[in-house]
Amino acid sequence: MLGPGSAACSIAAMRLEKVFAWSDPLRKAPLWVRYILATAVVLAFFALRSAFSPLLGGYPFLLFFPAIILTSMLIDRGTGIFSVILSALLAWYFFVPPLRSFALPSVQGAIPLLLYVIVALFVAMVVEALRSTAERLVHTAEKLERSSEINRLLLLDVNHRVKNHLASISGLLRLSARELDDPRALRVLDNAVGRINVLGEVYARLHLGERATVVASRDFIQSLCEGLRQSVLGVRPIALRVQVDDVALSSMQAVPIGLVINELVENALKHGFPEERAGDIYVSFTAVDEDLVLSVEDNGVGFDPTATKTGGGTRIVGSLVQQLGGRIERLGPPGLRIVTTLPRESPDV
Repeated sequence: MLGPGSAACSIAAMRLEKVFAWSDPLRKAPLWVRYILATAVVLAFFALRSAFSPLLGGYPFLLFFPAIILTSMLIDRGTGIFSVILSALLAWYFFVPPLRSFALPSVQGAIPLLLYVIVALFVAMVVEALRSTAERLVHTAEKLERSSEINRLLLLDVNHRVKNHLASISGLLRLSARELDDPRALRVLDNAVGRINVLGEVYARLHLGERATVVASRDFIQSLCEGLRQSVLGVRPIALRVQVDDVALSSMQAVPIGLVINELVENALKHGFPEERAGDIYVSFTAVDEDLVLSVEDNGVGFDPTATKTGGGTRIVGSLVQQLGGRIERLGPPGLRIVTTLPRESPDV
């Protein structure tokens, strides 16, 4: 997509192009029509100059500049140059002494006329260049917009395909789990399915920002927790409550954050609520100044602060948080609250 600077230039160019666009029929008119129109414009301003001659006696060329700008802008460069020559001849003959003559009293008298021709030609060329530049910028912006739309559609297609492949893998793992009797192996497969589902949620909500692929945290985390509510909690008497700020996450942030939530919720369910104990799990994701704070809290049995052995899920969470450059804090009892603080690295959206 277009960056802020490019977008501003594009908008300015499109507005300028609209000014020029309505004069397209004039630029496409036959050559003789264009030069008659240019002559009419110059003569109109010549009449104004004649009417205000007592006020503009020392500035014979002043009112011809609007005629040159109009013809260059509304018709083309050729008529702009023609307007310069015609207006110079009119001013020379009617307003430069000796009047009604092309004679010049001295070399010094020719200098203002020469300067007018040079400046007027420059104005005509600049106006033409401005119009051409506006047209090129508009065409370039249109190409970029088409390219951006193509990229967006390609991203959607790729995300859809990847999500379907991940869903297929998840389904195959669940089918394989039906053939296993080992509880430990079943837990490993369930954990793998959960992590694959996290990746599927990321790809389902990945979209194109200004210069990066981004994920909206609220939709992503709420959908992820809804999936955990259905697949992990099931009919157990445990409520999963979610509160999420809407933050744009890069794809490199979203995957580890989703995996951390998946592991912490499963750990809370596994260790905090034994023997079908009822309770609540709270997932909170907020933006605080320059940090992102993820909290997973439960009102279960808590943890043993003297325990030194950590499970695989805890090690995975620690590794993921370290990958994001964050830190972990464990609070409780009562219950258990895991707070991970991550640096906020906003992608370009």
